[in-house]
Amino acid sequence: MTRARPARVPAGPSLSRRSLLRGAALGAGGLGAASLAGCGAVGSSGTTPLAFWNFFTGGDGERMVDLINSYRDEAPGVDVTDTTLLWGSPYYTKLAMACEGGRAPDLASLHASRLATFGQELVDPWDTDELAARGITMDQFPTPVVERVTVDGQIKALPLDTHPLVLFYNTRVCEEAGLLAPDGSLAPLDSAEAFLDAGRRAAEVTGVNGVAYGTGDALASFMLFWSLFRQLGGEMELPDGGPAEVDRDAVVEAMAFVQTMCDGTIASRTQDGPGAPAAFAGEQAGFLLIGPWEVITAQNAGIPFSMTQFPALFGDTPYVRADSHSLVLPTQAATDPEVRAAAYDMAASMLKNSLLWAEGGHIPALSAVAESPEYLALEPQSNYRGAAEVAEFDPSAYFAGSGSTFMSRAGQSLQGVGSGALTPEQGADDLIGWVDEQLSLGSPVRSAR
Repeated sequence: MTRARPARVPAGPSLSRRSLLRGAALGAGGLGAASLAGCGAVGSSGTTPLAFWNFFTGGDGERMVDLINSYRDEAPGVDVTDTTLLWGSPYYTKLAMACEGGRAPDLASLHASRLATFGQELVDPWDTDELAARGITMDQFPTPVVERVTVDGQIKALPLDTHPLVLFYNTRVCEEAGLLAPDGSLAPLDSAEAFLDAGRRAAEVTGVNGVAYGTGDALASFMLFWSLFRQLGGEMELPDGGPAEVDRDAVVEAMAFVQTMCDGTIASRTQDGPGAPAAFAGEQAGFLLIGPWEVITAQNAGIPFSMTQFPALFGDTPYVRADSHSLVLPTQAATDPEVRAAAYDMAASMLKNSLLWAEGGHIPALSAVAESPEYLALEPQSNYRGAAEVAEFDPSAYFAGSGSTFMSRAGQSLQGVGSGALTPEQGADDLIGWVDEQLSLGSPVRSAR
């Protein structure tokens, strides 16, 4: 049975395009709203309806359902409707339009890297007093993540996790290659030369490649590139209107490392995204460079493996590209206090139960979970927890972030370099030239208002 939405009081009117869109949306539902006048937030069966949108499928999707069901058990008076949409552009476009039209869900997932667009006017700030009342304070989160979710001094997203680039390694292959420390863990790889040498030695054991790496995959290649670029001290500022302020030398050096690694022996010049974890699972490579979510793939393969934090190949600090699955309060034409309170309750519940979420490889954002004995005993997932403190997010721009046009286009440049079709210098100019062109177009989000 479909439950009626609660009556809500529209926000004050203005003449902006956004308000007009919202007005149109409210107008379309005007008859329903009138019939619910005086009903408050309580549905016909005495429960509070709460709409939640997310983009998690596969194993993450199953764990997300478990988190939602945990909240359902805690709050039988709240009727949660969870909707899963295809992640990337389809999800973010639909969420943005829903916010603009005033028909957004009450709670939604969002990559923190997407706040350049959503953080301005499409999501409401979290009230830190309301969070504190539920035992959540911002000093319980990693500093880099808090900085990323803070927009104009307000908390615009509540971090559920940090998910960085990590290094998987096959313990049997690495043992035969002489790459393990006495305690059985991976011996330190503290320079670019040491990493490349380890890749060559692992390739001698596998007879195929040393490192499984998605040369042709935008996400994998960007995660590696951005980690190296930041370790090299590279800065990239993307101001509206451009031009981009980019440390070109660092771009070239990071791309040169990628090209050296993708020599056909250390890593393939043409491997695609799905092929890299498959090659590692088939023991055709001693290492795998990808996000921690592939832990389930490796576990299901039954191979001897472990995981560690992506090392510092340049400089002393192991900066690493990461993002954070976060929870946001999409801006609505009007909010009901009872429904909004339920959204706070559900978010707090999901954070406190995120040990379950960590089984999928994600580092819990909430320190009470990340420092718990249960999480510390979760191996290999807890081996790389220090990455949350050196997380490097994507540059801030309306076209950047996880699953963005920027990531896709950067992947093209990096694929050209990795395959040998472009020199690192040509790859750098190709990427920087595209960024300048994109910036000159201006943000369609801002210009629409």
